[in-house]
Amino acid sequence: MAHSVTTYKMDHGIMECFDVYLVYTLQGSEISAKIASEILRCADTHYQNKPYVFISNRAFSSDVDPKAYKEVNPKTMVGLAIVSEDASVKQEAVSEQHLYEGAFSFFKTVEQAIGWARTVIRD
Repeated sequence: MAHSVTTYKMDHGIMECFDVYLVYTLQGSEISAKIASEILRCADTHYQNKPYVFISNRAFSSDVDPKAYKEVNPKTMVGLAIVSEDASVKQEAVSEQHLYEGAFSFFKTVEQAIGWARTVIRD
């Protein structure tokens, strides 16, 4: 079953919002607390306080400020998947895991992450 998508083009990437998950493709090399706040504010507005899973599609290594995780509302963003085939991105994900309170996983493909997101939030 195909699900509709709403796409938001942002300064630092593209956010594609589906029914219970979003895919954010970073187009820069860093995520500061300010950038995270902008991204998450857009997501929270889109989902209107309903729970969703954030899929971070990272083609390359990026610098994520640990303070960025303080911007997360764990009642709405209930899962975080980091997607990359790059081994250094996986190492970054491992180091970020303790900063996030919800369900957290790492995948090599967006399709795998979507399957996991659907187990985190059953629709």
